[in-house]
Amino acid sequence: MRKSLLILAVMSLTSVMMFAQASSKATAGVNTAVWCTYLTAGSASDTGVLPVNSCTDLFTGAKVAPTADNFIPVMHATIKVSNSQSLFVTPSLVTGLYTNTAVKTKTSGGTGSSSTAMAMGGVYMRAVLKDPSGNIVATAYPIADCANFDTAPFGCVNVNGDWGVILDSRIQTLSQTLSGCTTFDGSGNPTGTCSFDLTTQLILQTASAHSFGLIFPNVGVGYYTVEVQAAVDSDATVTTSGGGSGYAVGASAFGLGSVTVESVRLVHDFSF
Repeated sequence: MRKSLLILAVMSLTSVMMFAQASSKATAGVNTAVWCTYLTAGSASDTGVLPVNSCTDLFTGAKVAPTADNFIPVMHATIKVSNSQSLFVTPSLVTGLYTNTAVKTKTSGGTGSSSTAMAMGGVYMRAVLKDPSGNIVATAYPIADCANFDTAPFGCVNVNGDWGVILDSRIQTLSQTLSGCTTFDGSGNPTGTCSFDLTTQLILQTASAHSFGLIFPNVGVGYYTVEVQAAVDSDATVTTSGGGSGYAVGASAFGLGSVTVESVRLVHDFSF
């Protein structure tokens, strides 16, 4: 009985020690700002579509200066690393996309026309590690690996020379072609002209919340700030021929978010 109790005590002590070794430090941050961008193309008078309003102001009324590569700092958290450990970063962000495409084609004098409208919106994110002086010392994985491939894996996006992960992206293309027409008399001879218009419009609007796990492996001892940065992108183009016309709006935005940062010790000789 004593032997059994001793074994049980040793097992319990081992379990406590293992649990203690698995403990970690954690911190968190939140985002309450909103930022968005939009781009239009074509003539709204052709389709009766009104352009969206500008929305680059934050809820707080303050302005946030983007980085040189147009990422916008949205959340940060500071943590002290006591020994060589790794940081698990889990940011979450609400994103929204708006795409509006309309095309108009017509046949006049027997000649047809075609129109294509494209609208695009995207929201991207990355996390960087800064030292006490504010210098970037690392970019979180797997984003840091995006540039190490001949063809970047799906999910990587290049934003003005630096890489981020795609949280939300949409490309909406609307095309329309109307052939020419000719009228015939009772004997089957071409005569006269015909004219008719065809207008088609497609609007999509979505809002969703996204989370992505990021890792800073083998961070050295010291104080660090984990900064989560987001980027928005939009585009709109219209191409026509034969008198066709069109209109396109592409917009993207992000808003409410949070980030948790946890300092952990990975298994010995861990590597990707």
